[in-house]
Amino acid sequence: MAIIPEISLFEYSEIEELGDLERFQIALEGIDDEELMQKLEKERQKGRDDYPVRVMWNLLIAMIVFEHKRVSTFRRELARNAQLRRICGLIDGMRRKHLIPPHRVFTGFFKRVIKFKDEIDRIFEKQVMELYELIPGFGKTTAGDGKYLDSVAKNRPKEDGKTKKAGKRRDNDARWSTKEYYYTDKAGKPQVKKEYHFGFKAHIVCDVASELPIAYSVTAANADEKQEMLKLLKCPVLSSEAHKQVAEYLLLDRGYDSKEMIVGIKDAGMSPVVDIRNCWKDGEETKQYKSTDIVYNYKGDVYYVDDDCKNQKMKYEGYDKQKKCLRYSYNGKIHKIYISCDERVFLPIARDSEKFKKLYKGRTAVERLNGRLDRDYMFEDHCIRGLEKMDLMVSVSMIIMNGMAVGKIRDGKTKLRSLKNVA
Repeated sequence: MAIIPEISLFEYSEIEELGDLERFQIALEGIDDEELMQKLEKERQKGRDDYPVRVMWNLLIAMIVFEHKRVSTFRRELARNAQLRRICGLIDGMRRKHLIPPHRVFTGFFKRVIKFKDEIDRIFEKQVMELYELIPGFGKTTAGDGKYLDSVAKNRPKEDGKTKKAGKRRDNDARWSTKEYYYTDKAGKPQVKKEYHFGFKAHIVCDVASELPIAYSVTAANADEKQEMLKLLKCPVLSSEAHKQVAEYLLLDRGYDSKEMIVGIKDAGMSPVVDIRNCWKDGEETKQYKSTDIVYNYKGDVYYVDDDCKNQKMKYEGYDKQKKCLRYSYNGKIHKIYISCDERVFLPIARDSEKFKKLYKGRTAVERLNGRLDRDYMFEDHCIRGLEKMDLMVSVSMIIMNGMAVGKIRDGKTKLRSLKNVA
């Protein structure tokens, strides 16, 4: 019998195989920016229009798609790429002092666009809502993570009274943050490795199957990632009916482990698939479940204590939604573990089940998205200073990413994933 796997109507690898010009044109088709353009044009009013708003917006998108982190290198690209100039709206022969906008024009446009960040957020939200319609199962399984965006500046400026001694090359908005990694060395001793970051942090929730962003925020690096994730769960997209109709799981690493997070995910209508830390401070290896012969460890493994006082691993038999309890069996008898006993340890999808382990592997989707931001959108080695501009560039990158997906699907250019495991 042929085994037919679930088929995806979109894979991001299809985008990566295209040339820069084609990706740029597809992105433009998938970005509904008319309202933003009208507001920018209204704000300009009767000012000089040597380089129209729509042209400058196209240039901003092209700069990111063509992977230029500096305006100077992008201007050289425009000077030698006539086809790109035409697509962006820079028509040769028009009366203006410079065919290609000077650096100061780009700088001024960036400052103007930052004022309309709310409108850019609405563009992103419209794209995500369209993806719910275009991609079957979009948003069913989601994954979240935080990503450091290290500042190009070395450190914060020192303060002298009320005056900050800082030049334009300093970053007043960046903050220090420390990330700790816990591991056991070869001798079996627990160790801690500390990683220091100075800059900002992007908080992201993405669809696991397509690896496309669903929600995000940008903060200083020292922001509490748990609180930011809880805020994202209440954002317009994740609290929308379109998301609630399909959403089933949210996958997070142990850095988000807390009772508040577990409850927040449940309140958002999803099942938490969250790795766990050992927060038992008393040194106990197991705890007793109520007044029973059942014990469990911090990882969620459940045991029955037999007559010889030995722990026997119990078999997981599923989750009872009505009674909100996990069902385990031992010697043919079913025992109920109510998740309200310890909501961090006992999740609706048992931690010691194969389903939990299989689902959790999908969390690598958000790690690949983070890698794409570094590699394809140049956040690993950028030239961005200030929280507002960082937020703008992350936002435009996100709408470009989703825009290429929307544009490609709209044009009917997607190809079905090759069937595998066909007997």
